[in-house]
This record gives sequence, structure tokens and C-alpha cells, in this order.
Amino acid sequence: MSNYDITPSPVQALTTDEQIRAYINPTRMTILSLMAQEKRSVSGIARQLGVHPANLTHHVKLLEKAGLIELVEKRETGKNLEKFYRATAYHFTVSAGGQPANQQLLALSILRDNLTTALQTLENQSGDQPVLGVLKTVRLKPEDVEAFAQKLLDLAAEFSGRAADAGTVYSLNASLYPTLAANMPAREISIRADE
Repeated sequence: MSNYDITPSPVQALTTDEQIRAYINPTRMTILSLMAQEKRSVSGIARQLGVHPANLTHHVKLLEKAGLIELVEKRETGKNLEKFYRATAYHFTVSAGGQPANQQLLALSILRDNLTTALQTLENQSGDQPVLGVLKTVRLKPEDVEAFAQKLLDLAAEFSGRAADAGTVYSLNASLYPTLAANMPAREISIRADE
């Protein structure tokens, strides 16, 4: 079967919505990091991450379609054909251009994709890890939006620094966007699943 390898470029700028959405996902970032080191198969990455290969197939297809990985080898393994991929770069940077409205839509689309992936992952796992969901409507002055965002980032950094190598890895998916509830009082929906 075909057998060649590529040398990843040092850095690749991601400029299209498809590339950025494929990249901005914790699972796909992990896959890219592993495929930057050497060519890898879906089953090899699944073994390393301790998950079923079916949980990664969709991610690999998205990365290949977006041009962030390339098929470099096919191996006959008895009844199966194992495909090996390599990342096109060692590091990726997001270089989102365009109109502000497009950037807003892209940001929320990325968050939606992240939550969709989390839903799919949780469906295939035991429910023994805490999950917190909060939907809160707040009224902010324009000058307070940046301060609010910075406090969220600082809080995430504070707790991230405490865990070091121990602890469970969590994703924090936060969004702040204008809503149509302009004349409604502030409200909150909080859902906690931790048992």
C-alpha cells in the first residue's frame, strides 16, 4: 500500500472557518499534537488515550477534510486496512480575519461544536464526573464586558495552576453574547450533575 511521510511545517496559520472549527477542540488538539510527533493510526491514538477508536474517527475525518492532517500510510493488518496520518504542522495558530459579525458567529459556532463533542463523549462514558451548566442573563455596561471576561480567564487560570499533573481534565465553555431579552429581569438556570 502507499507508504510515504511528510515533514510537518513549523507553524501553520489557520484562516478558514473550516480549519479553525476543526482545530478548536480539545480532542482534536490532542490528536494533532500526537500526529505532529510521528505518523499515527486512529487505533493507536485510541489505545494511548484509553478510548474506543470509534470515538476518534469523526475527529480524524474532520482534521483530514480541513487539511490539518494527511494520510501517509496504509497497512494491511489481516482483515483490516490501518491508515496512518501525520499533522501538516508542528504548531497551529488561529488567524481569523474578516468582519466582526463573522468573528462573533465563528466564536459561538466553536463553542457549540465543543458542547456537541462533550455531549457525544458523555453519552459513551459512565456518569461519575461532575458537570455544571449555568445559563444566566446579566445586564452589563459596555466597559464591564472586558472586565467580566478577564475575571473568567483569571479564575480558570487560578484553578488550572492548582491541579498540575493530578486531577481530572475539564473543559470550560463560556460565552457572553447579546440576547433579545433586553427588557426582562436578570435570570439564572443552574444545572449541576455531580453524583
